[in-house]
Amino acid sequence: MTNLSPTDLQIKSTVSTSRRNFIKGAQLALGAGAALGVSVALGKAALALDRLHLPGQPSSPGAEPCFLTGTRIQTASGPVAVEDLRIGDAVLTASGESKPIKWIGKREASSEAPVKIAKFAIDGCAPLCDLYITQRHAVYIDGFLVPAINLVNGISIVANAKPELSTFTYYHIEFETHEVIQAEGLAVESYRPQHGVDFDNADEYFALYGPRAHAMVPFAPVLSYDGIKHELASRVRSSLVVLYDMRKPLDRIRDRIADQAELAQAA
Repeated sequence: MTNLSPTDLQIKSTVSTSRRNFIKGAQLALGAGAALGVSVALGKAALALDRLHLPGQPSSPGAEPCFLTGTRIQTASGPVAVEDLRIGDAVLTASGESKPIKWIGKREASSEAPVKIAKFAIDGCAPLCDLYITQRHAVYIDGFLVPAINLVNGISIVANAKPELSTFTYYHIEFETHEVIQAEGLAVESYRPQHGVDFDNADEYFALYGPRAHAMVPFAPVLSYDGIKHELASRVRSSLVVLYDMRKPLDRIRDRIADQAELAQAA
């Protein structure tokens, strides 16, 4: 999965907003026969979108999962801002075991705004305050790893956050194995290298460890959309839920978080 362009993000926002409008319209205006016809037509559209081939885009430093400066990571001695962590520091992992940091990557970006996950956005309990991570940084939910960009709903989880900043400083935390750790009280992934070392301090990594030998095995299954067309198909499935529920696990996770956000906004 690659980072989404500003145009793709606008499409996501538009379709996400339209979901509730469609559901309300289907409930209020459609008779059973008409609803069935719409269900069949949109169901076919969703399948067609899923089958469309979306050419892959090259990976870039901006594709790496990272934390924005100031993000507090839960260590064995309490929460510590990511920029204050050091190699060897013990970080609490999902297993309950504290593990030492192997390496901390740092990079500056001028065109990659973070995704904001608002306080309590995921389950009403986490994160403990607003969390800012890159698009592809995965959150650990229901036993799956879900990139933050696939959870954007425009209310509690928004893309292109921190518009007041012109540059962003990002950090990643790497262990010997892929882990789930706590960032602002939310379960998220550690860094899982897949290609090279795309960070400003890459020379430090090579001096310590040399070239990467292989990609890490993910801590849990990764759920993501293979491009904007597959995500649009997902939005269609979500729009049809009042007529027939054919959502996939990622659709359900995203919709549950969006529903919670809308209820909180209306309260």
